[in-house]
Amino acid sequence: MAARPVALPKSSAHEPRAGVERVGDESDMTETRIRPPSNEPSIAKDESVSLLWLLAVLLRDRRVIVSLTAAGLILGLAVALLRPKSYTTSFAFVPQASPDQNRAGLAGLAQQFGIPLSALGGMTQQPQLYADVLVTRTVLEPIASDSFAVGAETAKRVPLTDFLDVGDDEPAVRVEETLRALRRDVIATSVATRTGMVTVRVRTQSRYVSLQIAQRLLEGLNTFNLITRQSQAREERRFTEGRLAAARVSLRAAEDVLQRFLQVNREFAESPALVIQRDRLQRDVQLQQQVVTSLAQQYEENRIREVRDTPVITMIETPSLAARPDPRLIALILVLGAVAGVCVGVLIVFSRDAWTSDRAVGRDPALALLSSEWKRIRGRAAS
Repeated sequence: MAARPVALPKSSAHEPRAGVERVGDESDMTETRIRPPSNEPSIAKDESVSLLWLLAVLLRDRRVIVSLTAAGLILGLAVALLRPKSYTTSFAFVPQASPDQNRAGLAGLAQQFGIPLSALGGMTQQPQLYADVLVTRTVLEPIASDSFAVGAETAKRVPLTDFLDVGDDEPAVRVEETLRALRRDVIATSVATRTGMVTVRVRTQSRYVSLQIAQRLLEGLNTFNLITRQSQAREERRFTEGRLAAARVSLRAAEDVLQRFLQVNREFAESPALVIQRDRLQRDVQLQQQVVTSLAQQYEENRIREVRDTPVITMIETPSLAARPDPRLIALILVLGAVAGVCVGVLIVFSRDAWTSDRAVGRDPALALLSSEWKRIRGRAAS
């Protein structure tokens, strides 16, 4: 009887155990090497990063964070101390104009609830208009082209383009850059919603230049009121004057027609047709009289408005010479420098830890490629 083959159980010797590494050919199963247990942190094996690991990394590289924080404090202190002194001159005003008589009661009621009068059409000039006029080219260009005294005892005047350090040889470009510098760094306006008060602040490195620019801004605003806005009232007066002259001509023509009718028809009471015609002519005369009377009243009102209703401003705070320089904000700059140093330090610590861990485990093949390319570039530069 033939012997049947018997299946032997698989020996565990053929399979490598944990911590055992096979060396050489498969037929040689006697030579093995036991790998030492890994001492790498769990972050090299786990995909997730625990909060404790983050704290451990921060504590391990605390010197880097402290050093960068100190560097941020030193840099912030240097910036705060090296900043040039600046002086601010401010003034405030409220635009004044006659409100519409038909809406005066409603505007007064709305003002109690914090609604500006201009929103209801009661005020003819909005406060924001004056704030925008102050930074227009019409007001700023004469200032940008002028010179100012930088001190109280010196008579030397410095062009504003040189004072603001606008470096360009072309005169037109210098003026344009000076206008931008005035709008961006020198002049700041704000409008209070409830009261309509306009506040203007002028800040430069000289208290005397700040005061002179503020005074020139007020002069430009008054020029705008007296010339530009006054022309509107003048045009309204001229229009009413022309309409009044035409209405008087029409009234005189209607009166002449009625006069000729009465001269021709002295006895018209017995004729109904003549009575109706006389009444029609009288109504034309009365209508023209009403038009002339209304236009005459409006003409006189416009003549008064041309002088009285010219937009003016009520000064709340006049420009004055700055007694002290502006605060340097040293505490705020130091805090910002320290926060920036801490952020940079934490970013460097975590980036270096992630780079080291990924290179040790080989998790990201791009790191190896980046490292090889960097070495190749350095080798090419060295050669």
